[in-house]
Amino acid sequence: MPSSKKARQAIMQLVETAGEGPIVDLGSGWGSLVIRLALKYPARPIVGYELSLFPWLVTVFMARCLRLKNLRVYRQDFLKADVPAASVVVCYLFPAGMAALAAKLAAQKSQPRYLISNTFALPSHQPETTRRLDDLYQSPIYVYRLNATPE
Repeated sequence: MPSSKKARQAIMQLVETAGEGPIVDLGSGWGSLVIRLALKYPARPIVGYELSLFPWLVTVFMARCLRLKNLRVYRQDFLKADVPAASVVVCYLFPAGMAALAAKLAAQKSQPRYLISNTFALPSHQPETTRRLDDLYQSPIYVYRLNATPE
């Protein structure tokens, strides 16, 4: 399910305040967010993970057409991948996916500095900030500070 325009805009704003460094999108889908991130931050490495073939192909095609040299999109299950160290991780996963992500984060040596999640909370973690969108459902965008190490 793609993020809404309002959710994408909110996430883009929140990424601005989340420091520098690589940005990883877990479940990057059709590329609606990861491509915008690559365009906005050409000096930052942007990495997307998408398991579904057609959304992955569309994202790769768009990235090549736009000559986004800072964007890498992998057709891989991020739960089984060696996700690179990131300053910011963004995601729009379902509740079971968030639980699996929490377990993966707990097992990893390196933590992203921030996790920004569209709609679904990260189990056993308290968000630093929750932004409610001005939409029909007042959808939440959660911001978690996972690694307090200064940049």
